[in-house]
Amino acid sequence: MPRAIVTGNGNLLACINQHNLIEDFYFPYVGMENQIAFEHWHRLGVHVDHRFSWLSEPSWTHEIDYLHETLVTDSVAKNEELLLTIKFNDFVYPSEDFLIRKLSIKNNADYDRELKVYFNQDFHLYGDKMQDTAFYEPEHRAMVHYRKRRYFWISGMQGSISGVDSFTTGKSEYNHLEGTWKDAEDGHLQEHPIEQGSVDSTVEFRMNLKANQEKQLYVWICAGKNLSEVKHLHDYILSEKPEKLMNNTINYWISWVNKEAQREFLVEPELMKHYKQSLLIIRTQIDNRGAIIAANDSDIMKFNKDTYSYMWPRDGAWVSLALDRAGYGEITKRFFAFCADSMTEDGYLLHKYNPDESVGSSWHSWYKDGEMQLPIQEDETAIVTYALWNHWLYYKDIEFIQDMYEPLIRAAGNFMMHFIDEETGLPLPTYDLWEQERGVFTYTTACVYAGLEAAYRLSAILGHFNHSHRYKEAAERIKQAMLTHLYDAEEDRFLKRIEIDPHTRAVTKDYGLDASMHAVWMMGVLPAEDDMVVKTNRALFEKLSVKEGPIGGLTRNEHDHYQRVHGHYGDVQGNPWIITTLWHAQWLMAIAKNREDLKEAEKYLHWAIERANSAGIMPEQVNPFNGDPLSVAPLTWSHATFVDSVLKYDERMKELS
Repeated sequence: MPRAIVTGNGNLLACINQHNLIEDFYFPYVGMENQIAFEHWHRLGVHVDHRFSWLSEPSWTHEIDYLHETLVTDSVAKNEELLLTIKFNDFVYPSEDFLIRKLSIKNNADYDRELKVYFNQDFHLYGDKMQDTAFYEPEHRAMVHYRKRRYFWISGMQGSISGVDSFTTGKSEYNHLEGTWKDAEDGHLQEHPIEQGSVDSTVEFRMNLKANQEKQLYVWICAGKNLSEVKHLHDYILSEKPEKLMNNTINYWISWVNKEAQREFLVEPELMKHYKQSLLIIRTQIDNRGAIIAANDSDIMKFNKDTYSYMWPRDGAWVSLALDRAGYGEITKRFFAFCADSMTEDGYLLHKYNPDESVGSSWHSWYKDGEMQLPIQEDETAIVTYALWNHWLYYKDIEFIQDMYEPLIRAAGNFMMHFIDEETGLPLPTYDLWEQERGVFTYTTACVYAGLEAAYRLSAILGHFNHSHRYKEAAERIKQAMLTHLYDAEEDRFLKRIEIDPHTRAVTKDYGLDASMHAVWMMGVLPAEDDMVVKTNRALFEKLSVKEGPIGGLTRNEHDHYQRVHGHYGDVQGNPWIITTLWHAQWLMAIAKNREDLKEAEKYLHWAIERANSAGIMPEQVNPFNGDPLSVAPLTWSHATFVDSVLKYDERMKELS
């Protein structure tokens, strides 16, 4: 299942599932080194009245949410059979690398009871489970897991007393051993002090609760690169006190998400609530060194034994466009610097990257039909340049633009200017936005036009007039070639793509409809109200809308089989996506003539909210039959598109007033 809620600080990211259990734990990069690993999680259980129960069991009900305008969770687990309620406030501290879980545990029985709470640590350090050590540290009554340069310190506090009450370490996933969590189920741990190899650990906290009494338990995981670092974090928590640290975190995120408080909004409170929560969720998916990660949800490993925990330059650029519009340019500057560092010598960006700037996995081939081809999607290079131009429009930070000129603006501008078919004037074939097909796409061509326009304007600002002139000419040639070859007079709309045989030069037209064709107006090739755009977008809406059933929304393209579920799709082309549905809403905003016209667009903003879970987490796509989240959640691009859509909606509300 997609992740239910997330919290992080740009170095440490904790992803929590629908049972209030930690299922992904990324450190020291957001999106790289999941220290728990696919299909594993840190178990949490209780022993009371001679009965034991893990929170993943059906007898528990769970409610998942955040405290208002924060990244501090506000979730509840309740067990009617055990007469227990546990409220969770989980948070990663903004400036230090530790996660604190505050459990407010209430005894709903009318008699006194002793309760034992068990936390199982199922670490897979560096992403696997070998060569690890787990040991009990007696001075602080803490559990430590380590391997090489990764250390994790587990401890807690009740009242003024810190440390665990009991512990054990042991083998797991080895010789048919399940792990020390099984040892907890009789309410007594063996207190084995150290184990190495394929290990896990479990710690116990004891609590005496009077009838209908509630008490607080704080449990934390400190993350570092050596024992001294995690000990220091433990001491810091004890000196500052967990409750104070939680209040500091609450105040920080409220200030962060309201940093543009002077901006007046006309949109309704419900949209503003989800706008702010989306900004916060986006921040959890961004590494402090600049990588904007697509999604951190290891369940997608079921699909292809790979994840979305990469920095796609395209996704990052779309997210940057929204963040710059929202006023978070300090984040996007790190993204652009990341892209400048990652640019190849020839001036293009590759498929995707890891958060440490190494090249990510790819399915784009360097070779086809006996010939070499570039394994790229040219829109990824072009739209980063376009996003940088938009960054300049908001912040006018000319020294930063100067730093970006040689490694990014000029490099990308020269590549786009020369990576062109001499006969048609269109970009040479590359992979499409959705990474499924190769050819010359309307979307890619529109992005290249916008990228060259951006390179022209940025070069002119910096006084590089010769390059500026050449980029401007190249952009105009691309635009004319696009109108000549990618607009079909018979269909009276744009084509999805064309394919040109490299030997015979024969042109094959792809008449499929694809939501990415919105790029014609989004990238500024033509105005949103241009007749060619209107006819194209009406065709998109007619074909890609999910008209059957109550779910609605728009799919990516015709006959989309990615992440299909069981069911009769009929005329439904695929699963509706948050992104593609909101692109249609943005077009409706752009062509609106009065406030009344905006109501149709507003419906799609509420549609996106309805597709989110109780904590506001938005997936990539949803089940067209019941609306359940599909693929990954949260998808950073989904939240960014929602943020961008709310801002554009607000702007149009003001313009049409």
